[in-house]
Amino acid sequence: MVARGQIEIPVSNHPVDSINLKAPRLGIHAQLDDFVRGYGVPKGRLRLSLHAGERHAGLTVNEYETLLMRYDLPEVLRDPLRFAIEKGRHAIADPRSVPAKTLGYAKYDLVRILNQVVERLGLSESLVERLLARTMAVPANRFLRMKRSVNLLVSDEGVGKGSLVEGTYQTTILVQWHRAPRQSRVIDLTLTQLH
Repeated sequence: MVARGQIEIPVSNHPVDSINLKAPRLGIHAQLDDFVRGYGVPKGRLRLSLHAGERHAGLTVNEYETLLMRYDLPEVLRDPLRFAIEKGRHAIADPRSVPAKTLGYAKYDLVRILNQVVERLGLSESLVERLLARTMAVPANRFLRMKRSVNLLVSDEGVGKGSLVEGTYQTTILVQWHRAPRQSRVIDLTLTQLH
């Protein structure tokens, strides 16, 4: 273990929310990368864990479907038949992956859409939003299989100081299913060097 730290993640006032930690407007991913680079670890692991006092929240690393669609959509539109055939083959080859992928998308996009609908209908902080939050709390905790921690790879890729390594469309997501007491969540950081 090389270093420990903490980072505070701002969350909305919605009881159910999902926060993409890679969103440039938050600057969290850049802070995490700076934390890693500051210790000069060439190969290692950065563990993000919800602070002991944090309840009704979870972390996951997931494909950020909205970003993925933004880049895949033009390719799909150029040759929709080829895309449909290719996706059909994948579903037939591994039918159990379809529910898993749907579940992955629900961790981020479903919550974002729900919050946008609540805001546009002017139902923020209303009885309707509280009922929706209570209804989603049990599935969010059990069905989405949220974890209290995730591990991110650190690698220098042969060029010196290490930095975070993630897939192009991968992102760490924080999901909450009850309103945070201070409109933020605390995440503990543990940087470990691997030999």
